[in-house]
Amino acid sequence: MNENILLEQISSCIDCKNCNEVCDTFLVTQNPLQSPNGRLKIAEKVFHNKEIAEEEKFGLYTCTLCALCDLRCEQSIEISKIIHASKIKLVEQNKAPYEIHNKIIAGIVDNDNSVGGNPEERLDWLPDAYRKSEVYENKDSDTLLFLGCMSSFRVKESASASYEILKQAGFDFKIFEHEPCCGEYTYSAGKLDLAKKTFHDNFERFKKNGIKNIIVTCGGCFYAFNNVYPEYVEGWDIKVNHIIQVVHELEKNGKIKLNKLKREVTYHDACRMGRKIKDMDIYDEPREILEKCGFSINELEANRVNSLCCGAGSGVRGVDSELCISMGSNLVNTAKDDEIISSCPLCVFNFRYVDYKKKLGKNFRYITDCILEALEK
Repeated sequence: MNENILLEQISSCIDCKNCNEVCDTFLVTQNPLQSPNGRLKIAEKVFHNKEIAEEEKFGLYTCTLCALCDLRCEQSIEISKIIHASKIKLVEQNKAPYEIHNKIIAGIVDNDNSVGGNPEERLDWLPDAYRKSEVYENKDSDTLLFLGCMSSFRVKESASASYEILKQAGFDFKIFEHEPCCGEYTYSAGKLDLAKKTFHDNFERFKKNGIKNIIVTCGGCFYAFNNVYPEYVEGWDIKVNHIIQVVHELEKNGKIKLNKLKREVTYHDACRMGRKIKDMDIYDEPREILEKCGFSINELEANRVNSLCCGAGSGVRGVDSELCISMGSNLVNTAKDDEIISSCPLCVFNFRYVDYKKKLGKNFRYITDCILEALEK
């Protein structure tokens, strides 16, 4: 989307401020510079090469890019895309991102992950029963289980449970011994040139290894491979599914059987697995598979397409951790249950961080960990 089109969209804003009513950050801060409406005005200045104040830059970089404001806009302005494009423009002007972004991105370049993980520990999640038999890239399979940074290092049960379920179902797949970062963090921070290099390098590696299908565990990876890679990688032709789509199909076809656990839980819809993904939203599959496991689901007040962000999206956690905690706790406090399930490891990780800080006493779980608990051995 070129800048003239972006400016045309901004000029169509009627200043109704309806978008502000659903913005996670504005609901916490009540700061106009941290609202969709305010961010559009800041973006307009950026595209006109005008100087912006530090607090205006902060306003742009505390947006989670959850895209809930896009749905609310009566003028159909793609607000989240405009905010992201303004971050790219600031990077081009050498005015962004923040040092915390540069530090994390340096870690991605040096160690292939966005969470400061030791590359030698990336496979610590791999179940012991499969360590000796796992041959990684050498396996003759065109399907890759891509775990991502969060699952590999921070929410390891999301990796191990997903792997275990596929193995027990006899599903054909392989994993990389040294997996790269998908590049979504770099892209969200506005460092487009470096992100595009990551996208192209990854595509070449996938092709070299005969990959035609990718299964992901992370909402960010799901969004990047399905929405961003096709835009910037010529010839991108790899089919990408989330693990819950695959497990849902396995259960439907009788490849796995599930016991009834009979518990009440709350399910959270991740932004980058719902409204951020055109025509690929994943709302029904997780609910249906959890019900097959015997869970009774109590919905959050804001669910499915209207779901709120966990608070950590687009690197906000590194820029303003207190804002991140407030957004996360506002969401969690609407849950009826102590057990809250998500299909995105970043959401699970951030909710656990919020729980630790706020001492909420909740139990946050990744969905395949729950499915593995119910799996009939």
